[in-house]
Amino acid sequence: MGVFNSIYSVWIIRSSIIHLWLLFAGFPHLAAGQEQVPEFEDQVVVVQFELGIVIGEGAAKTNLPGFDRVAERYDVYKIERVYPFLDYVEPTPKTAENLAALRRTYYVRYGAQTDPEWVSRDFALESGVVYAEPVLVTRRYKSVAQTDPDDPRYNEQSYLKLVHLPEAWDLVRAEDTSDPVVIAIVDDGGDWDHEDLFANIWINEDEIPDNGIDDDNNGFIDDVHGANLGNMDDTDNEPMPLSGNSHGTFVAGIASAVTDNGVGIAGAAWNAKLMHVNVYCEEEEICNGFQGILYAASNGADIINASWGGFFENREMLMIPQTLDLATDMGALVVAAAGNQSSDTAIYPSYPDAHPRVLSVGATEKESHQIAHFSNYGKAVDIFAPGQGIISTEPGDGYNAWNGTSFSSPLVSGIAALVKTRFPNISPDELREQLRLSGKNIDAANPSFVGLMGGGLVNAEASLQEVTNPAVRVKRLTWQDSDGNHQPGPGDEVTVNVTFVNYLADAQQLTVELVPFESYPYITLLHAEQSVGILKSGDSTMVTFRFSIAEDIPPSRSIYFSFLIREGEFTDESDVLRFFQINPRLDLVYEALRVIYKATDGDNWHLNEGWNFTTEPTTEEGFRNWYGVFVLENQLKALHLVQNNLSGTLPPEFSQAPGLVELVIALNKNLSGSIPREWGQLTDVGLMVLADNSLTGPIPPELGQLSALEELSLEYNSLNGSIPPELGLLPDLLGLYLTHNEITGPIPPELGQLPKLRILRLAKNQLSGSIPQELAQLSSLEHLYLENNQLTGTVPSELGQLSRLRLLNLANNNLTGSLPRSLMQLRGLRSLSFQGQELCAPRDSEFQEWLQKLSQVEGETCQPVSIEETSSALPEKFVVHSNYPNPFQKTTQLVFDLPWQAHVRVELVDIIGRQVLNVPEKSMTAGWSKRIKLDGESLPAGLYLYRVIADSLQSRFVRVGRLVRIR
Repeated sequence: MGVFNSIYSVWIIRSSIIHLWLLFAGFPHLAAGQEQVPEFEDQVVVVQFELGIVIGEGAAKTNLPGFDRVAERYDVYKIERVYPFLDYVEPTPKTAENLAALRRTYYVRYGAQTDPEWVSRDFALESGVVYAEPVLVTRRYKSVAQTDPDDPRYNEQSYLKLVHLPEAWDLVRAEDTSDPVVIAIVDDGGDWDHEDLFANIWINEDEIPDNGIDDDNNGFIDDVHGANLGNMDDTDNEPMPLSGNSHGTFVAGIASAVTDNGVGIAGAAWNAKLMHVNVYCEEEEICNGFQGILYAASNGADIINASWGGFFENREMLMIPQTLDLATDMGALVVAAAGNQSSDTAIYPSYPDAHPRVLSVGATEKESHQIAHFSNYGKAVDIFAPGQGIISTEPGDGYNAWNGTSFSSPLVSGIAALVKTRFPNISPDELREQLRLSGKNIDAANPSFVGLMGGGLVNAEASLQEVTNPAVRVKRLTWQDSDGNHQPGPGDEVTVNVTFVNYLADAQQLTVELVPFESYPYITLLHAEQSVGILKSGDSTMVTFRFSIAEDIPPSRSIYFSFLIREGEFTDESDVLRFFQINPRLDLVYEALRVIYKATDGDNWHLNEGWNFTTEPTTEEGFRNWYGVFVLENQLKALHLVQNNLSGTLPPEFSQAPGLVELVIALNKNLSGSIPREWGQLTDVGLMVLADNSLTGPIPPELGQLSALEELSLEYNSLNGSIPPELGLLPDLLGLYLTHNEITGPIPPELGQLPKLRILRLAKNQLSGSIPQELAQLSSLEHLYLENNQLTGTVPSELGQLSRLRLLNLANNNLTGSLPRSLMQLRGLRSLSFQGQELCAPRDSEFQEWLQKLSQVEGETCQPVSIEETSSALPEKFVVHSNYPNPFQKTTQLVFDLPWQAHVRVELVDIIGRQVLNVPEKSMTAGWSKRIKLDGESLPAGLYLYRVIADSLQSRFVRVGRLVRIR
C-alpha cells in the first residue's frame, strides 16, 4: 500500500487544484482495508538449532558442514543468540520446553543482497536446523487528549464512563494490595518521572542504580526502572524515550497514570505499577520487541502492553509464537493493539495480536459503541475499547489527545490489572477470556460488522464478576491432506485435528463446528460439526473435522474457517483456521501481464523495466523486478501503472489475472476506449483506480459484481451513460469517485444501500433529477460531493440523518428552496457549499448560529420577505455568506451581515500561508448583505483562504473561508 500512496500523491499534486483537494479531503484512508505486504528485516534470518548443537557467540560458522556451506554462499559474518538473557531464567514444567528451544535460537547475519525468505528456505533444509525464517519488521501503531477521582482532566475522559470504569473502581483498585499488579509498557520508552506517572513507576529493588553491575543476575545491568533493548548498549538500560518519542509515555498514562492525585488524568488501573521497556530503534520501527516482552515476563510483569505489530500474512512464523507462549506460561498476559488499517485481521494477520493467547484490542469512537473508522476488526480481534480522542501523558509533564488502537490497548491493559488485583491467582489465559467474554455486544451499533466485533466493548465492571459461560479455545491444531504433500489442492480431502481447552465455566452440552467465512462453491464440508457434551473448566478434548476440495477450484484460492462454539443459547466464534494458496497458477499471472503489455503498447511505456516475455518466470522471484508489479502467493496482487504513457485500450482478457487486489492505471491520456465488462470477473479487487485517462463509454454494470471492492475511482475521464444501479451492491465500498465525466441521468437510489461508504464524489457531470432521499441511509458517509451537475428540486430533509457527514457540497446545480433545518443535526459537519443556484440558508438566528460554527460555508442566506422588515431590523450576528461567484476568474464579492458599525478588512492567503491580497480597512455601517469586492485577476489559479476582520467598539470578530480562482 505504501507504493500506491506515494504514486497517487504525485498524481494528485501534478493535477489541478481540485485534485489537490482530494489529497486532503478524499484519499487519506485509501490504505484502509487494502492488501498489506509482509515486511522482513534485510540481511538477517532466525535459525533454531537442534538440541546439543553449541555455537560460539559471534561466530560465523557452526561446524555443521551443510549449514556452513550455505553460510559461505550468503557471506554470513555473525551468528548471535536472540534471547541470551534466558540463561538467567529458571524453567518450570510449563516453560521448560519453549525456554530450552528459544535458548537455541540465533540471529544469522549475512552480507549478500538476497531476500531473507530465500535465505531462510535454504538454511531450513540443512541438517541440525529445527527451523529458519525471516525476521518480521514491527512498527508502532499511531494515528493517522460513581467514584470520581479528583484528577483535573478527568472530565475530558468521558470514555472511562463508557467502559464502566468508575463502577469498577468502586469494587477494586490496583493499589488495593501489598503486591501491586505490574503493567509492562513495551514501546519506545517512557518518561517515568512525569508528574502523573512517577508515583506508579516500577522499581527493580534488587538492582543498585548506576553501579555498572547486574546485581539481580537477570542478564541486564542497572535495569532499575525497566530496560532499554533498542539502544544496543548492554550497560545502558535507562528506558527514557529519545527526544521526539512520546508513544510509550502516552500509552503508559492511559494504562496507569496516577489516579486521584489532583494532577492530570486518571489511569484505567487506578494505580498499578508501570514497567517501561524501550524497544524503539528508528523510523517508527520496534527493535527487539519480542525480546522486550520476554524481559517483562521474566521480571515479574503481570500485564504486557504491545501497541505495535508486524504483518506476516501466510508466512508460517515459529519463533514469535514460541516467544508469546513462553511469556504467557511465565504468568504474563500480553495485550496488543489490533492495528489501524481498517482490515479484517483474520485475513490480514499481524503479530503479536494474531496469536491466540494474546488479547487483541480494536478501537471504537470516544463516546459511542461505533467502530472507529481506522480500526482493524474481525473474528481474530478479541475486544474493543475507545480509541479516538484519548487524552494522556506526554514527555515533559505534558498532555495531549491522540487516536489509534495503540491507545485502546492500554485502556484494556489497565482494566486487566483491576481484574488481576481482584483475582490474583487468575492465569493469563483465564484473564484474557474473562475480559473477552464480559464485553458488551455492540453488533447493533455496527450493522456492517456483525460477527466481526469480537467480545464487543470492554466492560470493566462486568469483568470483575464471575463469568458463567465456558471459554473454549483452540489449544493445538494439525491437518493432513489426502495425498500427503501438505499442500491442499484440487481433489484433496483435508482432515483437521483440533484440541480445544475450556478456560472458564464448565460446559454441559458443548458442540463445536467448523464454519467457512463465506460460501466457497469449491469446498464441501464432510464432517463439520461435533457434539462434545461435558467439558469442565481446565479440561481439553480433541475433535476431528473434514472437508474436500473440488477438482475445478479456481487458481490461487485462499479459504478461511472459524470455529463456532455452542453451549445452550451461548455462542462464541473467536479462533481462525487459514488455508492459503490452493491450486497456485503462476502461468496465469504471466499471461495476464503479457496481455496488458501488448494491448497498451508496452514497448513505448515510460517505464517497463523487468517486463521480459522471452522466458516465463517459474517462481515469484522472477517477477520481482517487473516495474509496477507485485506478485505474492503465485498471484498478481497489485499492478500500478501511473503516468506511464499507456496507449491503446484496456484488454478484456486481463480479467483472468488471479488474485488481483490493487489495480491502479491512471494519468495515461493516450489510453482510450471503454472499461471492459469482463473486468467484473476480477472478484478479489479491493482497489480499482482508472482515473485521469481518456476512457469513454458507459460504466459497466458488471463492476457491481466486485464484492471485495473498497475504492472505485473513475474520475477525470470522458465516461458517459448513467450510473449503474448495480454499484449499490458493493457491500464493502468505502469510496466511489466519478467526478469530472459526462455521466447523465439520475443518481440511483440504490447507492443508498452501501453500508460502509465514506466518500461519494459525483461532481462535474450532467446528472439530473432530484437528490434521492435514500442517500440518507449511508450511515458511514463523511464526504458528499454533488456540485456542478443539473440536479433539481429541494434538498431532502433526510440528509440530516447522515450523522458522520463532515463535508457537503451541493453548489452550482438547479436546486431551489431553503436548506432543511434537519442539517443542524449534523454535529460533525465542517464544510457546506450550496451557492450558484436558487438555494439559500434559513435566516433565523438558530440556523445562522449553527452555520457560524462550520469551518467553511459557501452560499446565500434567504432574503427577508418584507423590505420594510429588512430596513427596520439589524442583523443579530456577524455572518459571512462566502463569496460569489465561486470559483471565480477575475473578481468575486464577499457578502456578509454586519450587526454594528465596524472597520472591515480582508486578507487572502494561499495554501502554504503566504498573504497574496490585502483589501484595506473600510468603515462600514451596520446592515444586511454588505459587500467587499476582491480583485484576483493577478493571482494564479488555485485554492485560497480568506479572513474577514471586523473591528467594532465592542470587540474584534474574524470569519474565515475559502475560495477558488480558475482561468
